[in-house]
Amino acid sequence: MGRRPYLKLAGAAVGAIALGSSSASAADTSVVVVDGRGGTDKTHYVIEVSDSIKKINTSVADTLSDSVSDTKVEGSVADGVDAFEYTGHITEFDFDGSAKVTTKPTLKDVSSDLVPEETSKNKIEVVSDGSITYEFTTSGKITKLFDNGKKSAEKENDSVTENDDGTWSASGFTGNGYGDGFEFEGELKAFSPNSDDFRLLLNGKEVSPEDFGDVSNDSGSDSDSSSSSSGSNEAHIGGGEGYSNVVPESEATEVVSSLSDLKSALNGASSGDVVYVAGDAEINMRESKLTVPSGVTLASNRGIGGAKGARLYTKGHPWGMLTLQSNSRVTGLRIAGPRWDWVDETETTELGLDAAGSGVEVDNIEGYGWGYAVVRTADDTHVHHCHLHHCSRMGHGYGIATEGSDYPIIEYNKFEHNRHSVQGNGGGYEIRYNVVDVPAISHVFDQHRPGGKTMKIHHNTVRVVKDEGGRSGSGNAPAVAIRGVPDDVADIHDNWFFNDKKPRSSPSGWTDEAIIQVHTDSWQNVEFNNNHYGSDEPASDIGHPR
Repeated sequence: MGRRPYLKLAGAAVGAIALGSSSASAADTSVVVVDGRGGTDKTHYVIEVSDSIKKINTSVADTLSDSVSDTKVEGSVADGVDAFEYTGHITEFDFDGSAKVTTKPTLKDVSSDLVPEETSKNKIEVVSDGSITYEFTTSGKITKLFDNGKKSAEKENDSVTENDDGTWSASGFTGNGYGDGFEFEGELKAFSPNSDDFRLLLNGKEVSPEDFGDVSNDSGSDSDSSSSSSGSNEAHIGGGEGYSNVVPESEATEVVSSLSDLKSALNGASSGDVVYVAGDAEINMRESKLTVPSGVTLASNRGIGGAKGARLYTKGHPWGMLTLQSNSRVTGLRIAGPRWDWVDETETTELGLDAAGSGVEVDNIEGYGWGYAVVRTADDTHVHHCHLHHCSRMGHGYGIATEGSDYPIIEYNKFEHNRHSVQGNGGGYEIRYNVVDVPAISHVFDQHRPGGKTMKIHHNTVRVVKDEGGRSGSGNAPAVAIRGVPDDVADIHDNWFFNDKKPRSSPSGWTDEAIIQVHTDSWQNVEFNNNHYGSDEPASDIGHPR
């Protein structure tokens, strides 16, 4: 569409909007409002601007969808109002419908019944070159910011809770230049710690934490419900004795010790139930493929008084011995497959735990002996404080297979004797605070071609040096191998790699440095910084928490 000085809005009661250059500079902000209230039909529109555009939440927002990019929005409005704030000038406007379209110089000029004059939204950011565990309380709602660059909150590691008195609290852990960001309404009432080696930013301006009360002395804070995952559990990588988030038998809805009882209990369980496998039970699952229903916990006593946990084992080859539905949890068990020694790819393969829904949690298990993987994740599966080992089949052999999952969290686990500790196949993941012990067969953390989406690999300790599979030339095992080019980024930082070979200036196929990128001759969407290479002890904030 060519530029026109004015575009008549077909069917609109009032109908002109300026296109092309205007007296406003590209840095000025204006507002365009598409008001469909009282209209006779649905209005479809396309707005493109010279600089940037973003949607504004209105008091009478429409339920119809809008697609917003940096400079363009496509949307529909019926009996509601869509509003957008933009910089620069409108370069294209396509319009079909009966809505009324107006432009305003600023947000303050928009009627207050559409956009409240005061939203009281503020941004708080916490950044530390070392590491910091923090918490804060506000008078209004707190929202995590996931799209805030290196100051983005974590889906699992940072928590937000609403307190009984109407205040809100958040807590988290960050460090090494990577921060957390939140948006909140109202006022910042308290922040802890009041002094430490970190920066606190409020709406982009650095402020002193001493200007705010201490959370521990703030009556609005709910200290029991706002705890960071960097608390007492982090020293217990791999789970077991000392892991605090165990499920005792006293919480059981039903206790089982045989395969028939386990089948019956799971078939009859509903959300909120705890099916408990007696700690001394060893159940031969044979070729069984059972389902843990949505919201149900399957548990045993691993780590309680030094207990190993009940063992569910098979000599067969089930593909998903346990399928985990949404919001289910498996904890405190031993999940044993038929393998131990290396087998080639002609052998039948098998899968232990298969996450088939959102919100699945797998924690404090020992898993071993699976030809394919102990755990296959769904988009947001949380696998933590597990000991995953001896998955060593040629072509497969994974502690955790993320496949095409978008954002599983893998943390505080111990891996050893796997072909790959974590595998990816087109999706993304975050791998953090884990320990990988020797031996390893081939590279440790993997992403298949074409290269995945967004991978974050940080604060892990990989003690592996030698490649027991011997794929790379000199026998060293890459800690990270990205095959192809990620859609977004593979961000690899603050890890302790015992392999002392630093990444090459340019990738060169299947080499044996700690970090490699294959199928490209230049680093593309792979970033690595502040990693330590070699077995000598690095700074305490590099590698796994210790």
